Amino acid sequence: MVPISIDGASFVGCVLESMLYGAFTIMAGFTLKTLLAARDRNRPLTVVLCLIWIFSTAHWITNVYRAYNAFIRFPEGPVTFYNTLSLPSYTARNTSYYFLTLVADGFAVTSKTASAARDTDSSASTVAGGGVIYTFTKVPPGNVVFIARVVPWITSWISMTLATNVVCTIFIAIGILRIHMAARKVHLSPMRSDPVWTSVIILTESAAIYSSTLITLITCYLLQSNSQYILLDLTVSSIGITFTMIILRISLKLSSEVTVQGQSTSQTMRVPVRPGELSVNVSRLVQVNSDQYLEADAHRAGSSPLNIEELYEIIYDLDWASPRRALNL
Repeated sequence: MVPISIDGASFVGCVLESMLYGAFTIMAGFTLKTLLAARDRNRPLTVVLCLIWIFSTAHWITNVYRAYNAFIRFPEGPVTFYNTLSLPSYTARNTSYYFLTLVADGFAVTSKTASAARDTDSSASTVAGGGVIYTFTKVPPGNVVFIARVVPWITSWISMTLATNVVCTIFIAIGILRIHMAARKVHLSPMRSDPVWTSVIILTESAAIYSSTLITLITCYLLQSNSQYILLDLTVSSIGITFTMIILRISLKLSSEVTVQGQSTSQTMRVPVRPGELSVNVSRLVQVNSDQYLEADAHRAGSSPLNIEELYEIIYDLDWASPRRALNL
């Protein structure tokens, strides 16, 4: 099998990224509509979504601009163009990808469940990514991305991004399951436990998609295959697609599964735990200080289901060290 050339790989990567970028833009629009239509708008999710779209757009525009210059304007041909790593357009392309991974990794490690990875994987990925961009600006023209001075930086960058994704996903999934088990101990209705399992499955599937892309990318790079250009462009779009996929799938799934009866009155669900009753709210948790969470009344007019911003309050704000205390048990 004839190896793919650098110009061919770059062209294919640009085409595929354009297709996936269009899909991501549509998904981002629906996701933004979902977040803005929520009763309590989740600003962190909205900001992260907008930043991911901005940096994905910057990377796509830079890629198209580079393809236009390489195949039409550059007098020495596309091969020489793509092998010139110190070009400003190449630096801009790498910088947009760098900030895109910073946003994605930074959002993942903001979870209290992922605090163990906050000061290790994320900071290492930040340093490695900056090292890649700086090293590329110092590479003489005519050198490929597989030269010895660049390989350690790139492999470290991709590896740390992969590690951050895997570690944070595991911590978040474990945290969700702990809340699920704590709820089961007080015989909580399946109304609360079903979204828990749904969230774990969706988070795991989305993380697997992104992780598999990164694993394939670093494998192609270590094999010194030009197909890594294709995988890199696919990785950019996969970040945004997996992020929006989590929000859309969870919100749609919860909307179809969770129903709350009532027309104009607030409702609170009560379950027996010991002599007396324990009030357990199925709608949302409100933080009253750094360690304590109390349950708020559920003001649900009509049939509003548990929505996405409430679920992310549980995922990213709850004190996983004591799930029973977090549920106010």
